[in-house]
Amino acid sequence: MRYLCDVCERLAPPAAFRVEVGVLVMTCARCGNESRARPEEALQGAVTQAQEPVPPLQQRLTPVPVLKVVALRPSDEQVRGAAAVARSEDPFAVPPGFCPKCITARREGAESCASCGLVYANFIPEEQRPSEALQAAWLSVLGRWDDRDAHDRLLSLAVGRGELAMAGRLYRIRLAQAPEDLYAQRGRDEVVRLASASPVGFAPKAQGGLSSRTQLVAAILLFLFLLVSALLIFRQFRLMFGRP
Repeated sequence: MRYLCDVCERLAPPAAFRVEVGVLVMTCARCGNESRARPEEALQGAVTQAQEPVPPLQQRLTPVPVLKVVALRPSDEQVRGAAAVARSEDPFAVPPGFCPKCITARREGAESCASCGLVYANFIPEEQRPSEALQAAWLSVLGRWDDRDAHDRLLSLAVGRGELAMAGRLYRIRLAQAPEDLYAQRGRDEVVRLASASPVGFAPKAQGGLSSRTQLVAAILLFLFLLVSALLIFRQFRLMFGRP
């Protein structure tokens, strides 16, 4: 069986596949992206061949029917449901029952996250807040959730600003709010793909502090200052002991 990957646009057999609630999930052997699809129909004559007895020799020569798959798209009801969730909840808040840092399910009664080690009492929400530019872009995407180009523009902005990890967090929040949201699943997978292709874009930008060039100049000036001070002290000792 071959299929066309949505990400790398390559027609090839899947590296792996599984079935989840009647949906075929295939993993691309090239980029690792997971595509969800539904079986449409086999080649003409496959049913007839299955009903009529076939001689053993002809069975060995009969080609295996090729399964045709088509990519799933959210229905109108799913899109309207996702928009309703976006309007009813804070789009930047992690739903109750999830770790506020890594957004994994919290164990009842636990004081810290088993996945990231966060002590829930020490969590500071401002540290996980996206920039104003990314917040505005995310709100715009929520207003047109079924527009794939809007999602792609958001990811491009996140890569350019070094906030790809934050974009991935926003899509994980949406999945925590609506686990069956196909657009959120696609956005999460795209973040992983972009991070694998460009690890530098996945790393968040440093907030505040001095640049490496400024630190180097400061270190050189400090070294020169210490060197001159040492020479002056050495000269003072020579004068004190009467040596020219």
